[in-house]
Amino acid sequence: MKAALPVNESIRLADLYQYNLLDTPAEDEFEDLVKLASRICNAPVSLISLLDANRQWFKARIGMDDAETPRDISFCSHGILGDQLFIVPDATKDERFADNPMVKGHPGIRFYAGVPLTSPAGNNLGMLCVKDTVPRNLSPEQQEALIMLGKQAVKQMELRLKNLELERMTEAQRRIISIIAHDVRSPLSSVISLFRLYDNNIIGKERLNDFLQIAGTQLNGTLSLLENLVAWGKIQLEQTALVTEPPVLKDEVQKVFTELTVQANLKENRLINLVPASITVNMDENIIRFIIRNLITNANKFTQNGEITVDAFAAATKLTIRVTDTGIGMPAAMCERLFISKEKFSRNGTQNESGSGLGLVLIREFIEKARGHISVESTEGQGSCFTIRLPL
Repeated sequence: MKAALPVNESIRLADLYQYNLLDTPAEDEFEDLVKLASRICNAPVSLISLLDANRQWFKARIGMDDAETPRDISFCSHGILGDQLFIVPDATKDERFADNPMVKGHPGIRFYAGVPLTSPAGNNLGMLCVKDTVPRNLSPEQQEALIMLGKQAVKQMELRLKNLELERMTEAQRRIISIIAHDVRSPLSSVISLFRLYDNNIIGKERLNDFLQIAGTQLNGTLSLLENLVAWGKIQLEQTALVTEPPVLKDEVQKVFTELTVQANLKENRLINLVPASITVNMDENIIRFIIRNLITNANKFTQNGEITVDAFAAATKLTIRVTDTGIGMPAAMCERLFISKEKFSRNGTQNESGSGLGLVLIREFIEKARGHISVESTEGQGSCFTIRLPL
């Protein structure tokens, strides 16, 4: 009998995914827990099972060869529906499992006992369970021990998540310092050098306006970089809550358009929002605005007297978002290299606007973290189209 889905299934899955545990290598801390559960309960099979959308995957296992099995035939999919120890003394006499292929065939399961792995947010992410091939039960002491081991498994998951967060924050801080050292210091040093040349009468007054224009361009590029850096650093260093209500994409695009209206008007560019009102995106609203803002800013940089359009559509299991401009485009060789590595590619815009190339690097980072993909198609003299594909 197939188990019903939990009423909070989408939130439960989002909670599960934030731990980044699925399909990771074996780790001693989890392996020790299943070994201990097997010994205490005198059971040949013990598992830490995590319930994905269509499968149960075993973070740790003893007595089981397969790393995962379909969720439809999973005992654990029934167990996560409650908040208590879930015991099946004899599966052949339980209508939910009597015709289960794991009962009727190999490995011939008869006994099952498991405790839900409940996250601090209150979501049952999986089960710590033991199994046997003979009908039986657990003593009160064994039941209590299994519950305690389940709590330890969750604490280990939390500890692992915190360690990953510390590593991520350390890396984010390192990257911020590196970017400031290279991409911010260099243009500021150039501006200071210009004024020193003027103070030393090396640059005459007749050429001062030209150099002030150059300095202004340098500072505008640096300001844009700093805005990107601050927004990225804030998102990286703050703990982002789970997305319980996915933002409406059309509204988020319109907010970005409002922010960038002046810049677009200065270059006589028209901003067009063709995103259907029904489309939502399963991403934090600050991150999706960061992505859209950077793509629109880039499009405006390379477009003059043209149009910048954002549209989106959902098909099958993917959400596709496109940002298209009628600007100067780019050569095929640059398109191919744009997202290959962490190198930053940048060139001046139609009004000689400078840039660092950092925005595209950060955009790709956020999209890949959301299990998505970004690509670009461009023709010189006709414009570019950046396409984002995200899982629904």
